[in-house]
Amino acid sequence: MPINIALIGLGHMGRIHLGKLCAFDDVAVPGIVDIDEKLAVEHSQKYSVPSFSDYKDILGASSGAIIATPTQSHFAIAKACLEAGVHVFIEKPITASLEEAQQLVDLAAARGLVLQVGHLERLNPVFTHASPLIRKPLLIEARRISPFTGRSTDVDVVLDLMIHDLDLVISLVGEEIKDISAQGTPLVSDMLDIVSARIEFAGGCVANLTASRVSTFRERSLTVYERDRYFAMDLMQGKLTSITRDESSLMSTSEFTAESMDAVKDELLQFIGAIRGQGAPSVKGIDGLKALDAANRIRGFIADKQSKPHR
Repeated sequence: MPINIALIGLGHMGRIHLGKLCAFDDVAVPGIVDIDEKLAVEHSQKYSVPSFSDYKDILGASSGAIIATPTQSHFAIAKACLEAGVHVFIEKPITASLEEAQQLVDLAAARGLVLQVGHLERLNPVFTHASPLIRKPLLIEARRISPFTGRSTDVDVVLDLMIHDLDLVISLVGEEIKDISAQGTPLVSDMLDIVSARIEFAGGCVANLTASRVSTFRERSLTVYERDRYFAMDLMQGKLTSITRDESSLMSTSEFTAESMDAVKDELLQFIGAIRGQGAPSVKGIDGLKALDAANRIRGFIADKQSKPHR
């Protein structure tokens, strides 16, 4: 029997989710919602699904909901869904504040509902191939840069791009964050457009992250250094290069190339499976909360630094 999953928000990611949902045989879309009524009607006709201007009108007909609206609206919509007994997939960042994120995590747990966050890089086949091989990271370098697209201007580059790598790094290291320092600046928007951050973990691992949405080219890379070996991931091209030194100090190289990459489809399949009771998703609400906490600490460090007078 198909699962009814509503889509709330028809921005860039919302439209991608809608196309994937409508292609699944075991999913029915009881409605799509957007405050732009013309846009909702347009996609309603394209995919032959009902359209609404108020998300509350479809909660009674939905088992699950995809929330792909601007970040500031995530909390109110997700809270209403969970209170109505609707499982929630919410695009990153989970909410605008930690307090809101914690409320959603607690509410989902109390109601026994799925709360999944759209940190889709966790399902990148290069990362899923490499992560079981990584034992004790000592140093991590992450770069996520791209030209300015004009999308996601409701948030800064930390919440727009860097938060993906924060989620990856936190999941790999698995330790408390000891210290954070960062620098960043606006360039084409009135928010931070390029940021460099350094994170020190309790066990000694250090992660250096760079995110920019004002570069001249695109890069999505994650390199993890351990004692006597490292893993270089090209998350955009789907390639992993592993370099290992053996007991004779000889270096050996192995390579992996993903045959296919559709992380959005894969995360939606996890959401559907979780609703059916077939296991928890890779990125749960608590993971979204941890990534948001790190992101806000980075943003707070930069804001405090910029507010202090120069000597």
